Amino acid sequence: MRKALDKIVQLYSTSPVFQDLVETAGMTGVAAGGQALMTDMTPEEIAIASAAGFGAGMIGRPIVGKAGQMIGGVVDRKAPQFGQEIIGGVNDMVNMMPGPLQKMYQAKLGPYAHMGGAAQYGNLLGRGYGDNLAQLAVALAAPGIFGEE
Repeated sequence: MRKALDKIVQLYSTSPVFQDLVETAGMTGVAAGGQALMTDMTPEEIAIASAAGFGAGMIGRPIVGKAGQMIGGVVDRKAPQFGQEIIGGVNDMVNMMPGPLQKMYQAKLGPYAHMGGAAQYGNLLGRGYGDNLAQLAVALAAPGIFGEE
């Protein structure tokens, strides 16, 4: 069990795609729980909506992350000092976090360390919220799609 957990931690620390899988799966569970508690959807409808939400999240996350990165890249080229200041602030905030949380955010920033600060921050925001936006849209639309029969 410990080896499996170590492998999960290692993958999370080095693979943005694995981070996407773990975090999108978590949000899918939250959305399914909300649908089970607050709608009259059947378990089958919730399962279909969850699969659609997971798919939307896995698609939305890298797309919005890349868009944030591109916008940040423009900022880095036009105002490099701003990009340095923003990533400096992010790093200061990360360094104040408790150990496990600090390692998680360092893992999220690590693959993008070669970029300018604003591009890193834009990517972080995009990946962090891109899946949530896509999944929220699916979760909110699902009861209306399945609706009353």
